[in-house]
Amino acid sequence: MSENMLVYIASPYAGDIQKNVEFAKAACRYAMEQKCTPIAVHLLYPQFLDDHDSIQREAGLRMGHRVLEACDELWLCGSRISTGMTMELKEAKKLGIPVREISAEQIQGGYAMEKKYGVWAMRSAGSVCGAAQSWCKHGGKPMEFESVEQADSYAKQLNESCYSPNVHYAAKEMERSLNQGSGFSMRM
Repeated sequence: MSENMLVYIASPYAGDIQKNVEFAKAACRYAMEQKCTPIAVHLLYPQFLDDHDSIQREAGLRMGHRVLEACDELWLCGSRISTGMTMELKEAKKLGIPVREISAEQIQGGYAMEKKYGVWAMRSAGSVCGAAQSWCKHGGKPMEFESVEQADSYAKQLNESCYSPNVHYAAKEMERSLNQGSGFSMRM
């Protein structure tokens, strides 16, 4: 793979859009770490086109194919091949552009960017022990929840069973960390 190669990132968009956008961003970061220049039109065009409108979707696909013409490779990212990705693959083959399959494990092994939520415990200054803040922990580690709703539900249970007016619990997104397979970790 040559350095600074322009790669077209193809990954699903429709469905769980938020999760798919995060995956596309991770795929772009992975490409960047491979010393490539990624382009993901499905991160750009939905900013001004409606994917649910067939005319606008067709325009986005047409413009994406035009961008694909300038790319050195097309990367099919993940295990699910969407309708749009199938069309991009067909266009790449027609143009003679090499196609590389990149697994979710490769991408997520390079960078894991899943959102995690926790419950933040806050003790007011009016407490005998003074003000303090911390994550709710289990086994010495902050408790993690897959969704803000799960964390919020647990925080509500704690607030309802709490006997101190000086203590309050709230759901909060945990800081994301970029975890690279080599053990490297950077806080965002």
